[in-house]
Amino acid sequence: MTVIARAPGATALYAGGMEIVDDLEAILSSQHHPLARLGMDTVGLATELDAAISTLQLALGKEGLTFEGGWRTRGLYADIHGLARPANVVPQTVARGELGALTGKRVAVIGIPQVGDYDAASTAQALKELHSIEAFAEEISIPDLPQAAALTDLYGRRAPAPRARGAAIAYPPGFTNLPADGFELLAAAPSPHGWRLQQAIGLGSVNGEITSFETGPGRVVAARTANRAFRADAFVIATGRHIGGGLHGGRTTTEPLLGLGVFHDGAPAAAAGARLHHLKYLDPAIEMRLGVMTDKRLHPLNEDGSAPYDNLYAAGAVLGGYDYSGACGFGVPILTGWLAGRFAARQS
Repeated sequence: MTVIARAPGATALYAGGMEIVDDLEAILSSQHHPLARLGMDTVGLATELDAAISTLQLALGKEGLTFEGGWRTRGLYADIHGLARPANVVPQTVARGELGALTGKRVAVIGIPQVGDYDAASTAQALKELHSIEAFAEEISIPDLPQAAALTDLYGRRAPAPRARGAAIAYPPGFTNLPADGFELLAAAPSPHGWRLQQAIGLGSVNGEITSFETGPGRVVAARTANRAFRADAFVIATGRHIGGGLHGGRTTTEPLLGLGVFHDGAPAAAAGARLHHLKYLDPAIEMRLGVMTDKRLHPLNEDGSAPYDNLYAAGAVLGGYDYSGACGFGVPILTGWLAGRFAARQS
């Protein structure tokens, strides 16, 4: 297997908490949702989700990145502003900061006076006012930081030891070697959590931009970069949406590499013309639900509903029919990536 990636995509921006799924019954009632289009019932989806997530956690653990949780449970975790965000799966360094588990505990929120884009006192106040957590700020100076330092300058540094005792310790994200009672807050972009995840999943990948595909009757033969052709028995496109370059926006959203159909609510986006373009201005979330549609085997479809290539599969955020920023934001990429890889491997 060869993974070809042009550059980090939206994965590198994630805040630190993975939302997998919320309600399988609701997903199956939405006929255009990419998980509903797999043709499975709730038991089948649950079984595959269990396998996909446990396999992902095992693989990331081998790269030194340990995650906790599963799709069946969901917690609330504070970000650097003290606001709560839901998540099913989180890094081990974040898991200890689940807001329900902090009830009744004192929480020291670590601030660094040299860092200008983070205010520990405001975060502690938000934790107290919004979540009834006995939080307080503790500033710890790091003199060797650069002038006008930002949170990104903390990345990879050893976590400083606070004076507070008997309290849970909330650190801004990026530090290493946290104490046993310490945890990381969720991040804003640029995100240390996202960068760690991107580094872990990007190991062994080939750096290159796919510019075109060679195709034959009903099959993809090769994927081409500027100076090389990658030939294979099967191909998976997991090109993302606008950040990753999997879709090109504009008056009509298109899939640039193979001219695959782009759909909105089960209908070709091009057929809606200027009306859909106008609706995107009124409700930007519409753009997040546009994307490629697939059959039960994750073969991407043309606008007429046919699957043009027997050995081509699609996975992840390039798929439409769901809100990438919502409750299935990681569930769809994880499960469709797991299944697409398995379907492709059987064809090889």
